[in-house]
Amino acid sequence: MMRLVSLALIIAALAFLLSPRLRRRARARAPMFILGAVALTAIGLAITGRLNWIFAAISAALPAIWRFAPLLRFLPVIARLTGRGRDAGASPRGDDPAAGNAPPPRRDGRMSRQEAADMLGVETDADRDSVMAAHRRLIQRLHPDRGGTDYLASRLNEARDVLLEVQR
Repeated sequence: MMRLVSLALIIAALAFLLSPRLRRRARARAPMFILGAVALTAIGLAITGRLNWIFAAISAALPAIWRFAPLLRFLPVIARLTGRGRDAGASPRGDDPAAGNAPPPRRDGRMSRQEAADMLGVETDADRDSVMAAHRRLIQRLHPDRGGTDYLASRLNEARDVLLEVQR
């Protein structure tokens, strides 16, 4: 039985590698394939009496999941920074730059004051202490030494610098 399953997997892998049409269809249905694979694995473990292995793996993973759960609230900020969010191209306040409600994006690549204030979660006219407190709070969570990325840390530093530029 195991040889038959292995042979079927090898044939499926070769068909996948050799057929671009099959690859396109597989990409479109990837979530369904993943869910099916998880279901088949669970059924196979239940039949063989090894379902307790799945529960042990979940129990071992839960502490790590709970440790990183507070970081989930930063997903919208990360999506906006990387341009992958649902509203990545839109302004958070609904302003349309083409309509003249907001200034056009800067051509020199620097962050605008509004973007900096949105990133740090402060007002554009915030005082030095509140800007520094907001920056310190975010950089402590998103610093590369604590699991963040260099890109996010540099964007937070740039936001701080842009907001403190006028106050110097």
